[in-house]
Amino acid sequence: MANATNGKVVSLGDHPRARSRLSPQESAGVVRDCRELALTRIVASLSGMMDRIEDDLFELAEKTHDREAQNVYLDARASARENRPLIEASFRSHFIELFNRKVRGEPMAPGSNAAGAPSSELSLVNDEELEGTLQASDMARKLSNQCEAELYALSQRFGFLLERPEMKDDANPLSPATVCAALKDACDKIDTGFKVRMALLKQFEGYVAVDLQRVYHDLNAHLVQRQILPEIRPVARKNPRGPQAANTGRGPGAAPGGSGGAAASGSDTTGPNSDIFQTLAKFLGTPQGGGAAPAGGMPAGAGAVGATGFSGGGGGFAGGGGGGGAAGMAGFPAILGGISGTAGTPGTPGSAVTVPPTFLAELTRMHHIVAETDAPIGELVNVLRNLRASAQVAALPTVDATTIDIVAMLFDYIFVDEDIPGNVKAMLGRLQIPLLKVAMLDKAFFSAKQHPARRLVDCMAEAAIGLDERSAKGEATVRTIERTVQRVLDEFDTDIGLFETLRSDVEAFLQEQKRHEEVVVERSARYIEERERQEIARLTAEDEIARRLETRVWVPPAVRGMLTTTWVKAMAHVHLNEGEGSPPWQQLVLTMEDLLWSVEPKAQSDDRKRLVTMLPGMLKNVQTGLLRAEVTEEGRDVFLGQLVDCHAAAVKAGLRGLAAMPPGAADPEPDIPTPPSIERSVVPAGDMQVDEIRLKKTRVKGEVRNVFTRTGVWTNLARGTWVEFRNGDSVPVRARLTWISPQKGVYLFTNALGVGNAISISPEALAEQLRRGEARLLDSAPLVDRAVDSMLANLRAA
Repeated sequence: MANATNGKVVSLGDHPRARSRLSPQESAGVVRDCRELALTRIVASLSGMMDRIEDDLFELAEKTHDREAQNVYLDARASARENRPLIEASFRSHFIELFNRKVRGEPMAPGSNAAGAPSSELSLVNDEELEGTLQASDMARKLSNQCEAELYALSQRFGFLLERPEMKDDANPLSPATVCAALKDACDKIDTGFKVRMALLKQFEGYVAVDLQRVYHDLNAHLVQRQILPEIRPVARKNPRGPQAANTGRGPGAAPGGSGGAAASGSDTTGPNSDIFQTLAKFLGTPQGGGAAPAGGMPAGAGAVGATGFSGGGGGFAGGGGGGGAAGMAGFPAILGGISGTAGTPGTPGSAVTVPPTFLAELTRMHHIVAETDAPIGELVNVLRNLRASAQVAALPTVDATTIDIVAMLFDYIFVDEDIPGNVKAMLGRLQIPLLKVAMLDKAFFSAKQHPARRLVDCMAEAAIGLDERSAKGEATVRTIERTVQRVLDEFDTDIGLFETLRSDVEAFLQEQKRHEEVVVERSARYIEERERQEIARLTAEDEIARRLETRVWVPPAVRGMLTTTWVKAMAHVHLNEGEGSPPWQQLVLTMEDLLWSVEPKAQSDDRKRLVTMLPGMLKNVQTGLLRAEVTEEGRDVFLGQLVDCHAAAVKAGLRGLAAMPPGAADPEPDIPTPPSIERSVVPAGDMQVDEIRLKKTRVKGEVRNVFTRTGVWTNLARGTWVEFRNGDSVPVRARLTWISPQKGVYLFTNALGVGNAISISPEALAEQLRRGEARLLDSAPLVDRAVDSMLANLRAA
């Protein structure tokens, strides 16, 4: 055949696919590069995942009422913390082994691990191993569905590299099945129970999907750059199709074969920049083949805010100024009347801009009118809802009409977000028309987290989260946001670079505020550390005394009261100045033990003789302890007089043959703890003040402190977290976690923009306040990220 001269016979070596075929050595190099890229990215993500998983496990343990489940979650959390290096190292080795097996085409036996026996060897799989394998398989199936589009393209390219054109996703060496099996094998290396390992594996599921999608996207981009099937694009397949069908139905905007990984317009559509918009459009029921968009476009549950017309300035509010809205809409019928048939075929995000230039010009005129109105006052109004509902907008291309829906949903979220002050919501509402223009010009706005316009909105929301209008710094923040919004309204036409310039200005303002805050943090931290040293000294003294009191059947009230107050103070003083275990500390402990023995009934004559012998030295040491506690001379005389009575009672009880005081004379300790209470105090720290908040609990005999409450999720609260504190009817105070004590985990919250004091609060007290609703964690994630996540969740639930 190769020697045939018939003109109808084409040599296989002349086919474009054959000419682009890599040599075996080149293919092996590309596959190896992909393995290292994926492994490096996933292992790097594991550390961040483990931090979040530890928090999640502790939260699950706190919420469950099942003791066994609680223990499983806590054990899983402890195992994750203690075995992190082992998990990462095991994942790496198992991932490489599984990857290499799939490259060689070796089937993976169900229930076998990466280091197990060959599949041909018969073995019994116990119930636990079977359950673990099923859990990993279910996890892999869910991940495959979530990463379906990018995974399909990656499998096609790996099939080309490995000369297996019919490669299924599961056979892909980098498939979710490989990742999940390696995670399961890594968890199996932990020396703990099966339920604990499975609880840990289950927690990975929620975090792996996002990172794996990014890894697949980057791998596809890498392979496209190497010219490995550049015409294959991510395709979401509800019904799997063969290779031939996969290339059909692209629509007029799709790239022809061999044109590279981008659409004909030159924009990249293989990445996540198109995924978010396409997903939202799909949920909105937008037809993807072009044509006019439906007039409604909003499913139940998306929720418009104040869609009451264009009364007012037309900038996202009512009552903000006169007549701007009516003027802004006056020219729309004429502008939109000639849109039908306008050039610009509707397509997917990333294709050429389809919005008519006349429509963009009218939007610009509208936000210039908004710029001339007064600052917004009154009810927030989503003007994009009114714009979208107009009959004329129905003539817009589908992709642009859908864009209006999505930007309107973005502002729906902003207007109901409790973390943004009302006045800032009104200012951001004035940006509805400019941001609609941005989204129409560049659909990457919805998915590219570094988009200049998106970052500017996030930056202004970050500046506002701690806003306190009572302070001068709060007023400066408001003016900064107002000035930024006004510049957008005045200056924005089509140059998106303006948003990057403005973002830099806002960030510079925030950095200056943070520099001032660092001074407050440093001074407050020094004060807290000193207070902690005092508290540790007091708690240590209380524990020493409590242990000895708990072993006594009865202690005279006068002696008990002196030990639990005055003696605690004396021991704490020694602990601070000379240290635990020092000679003075030991002397106080021995004196306490002698004192407790001296007031017990003396039934034996030897005990009475010993009491008489030891009294002079013991009384001298008691006097020394009272002096360390700074007890006045009068107070010392009162206690020593009470002590004489106690000794007389002890001798008399012994002479009557009593080894202990009668039960009726006992001073019973409470066996039921009283509810914890919040203790507040304002203490000076130089020329500033710190609000100190602690949890006060009654000590109960035999009580064991909850170690996880002290070292668990609350102590894992990340620096930078914002919390809103409420104290009765007073104005809520917002502050950011800026420092965590290395000794006891006490939190320091400050606010560079507020008038309130710095707040020092123990983790236990914060947990109690959160349970009572006296504190609330604020979501400090970027505003647009939160809005997009909320939109997706609402649309999925609709």
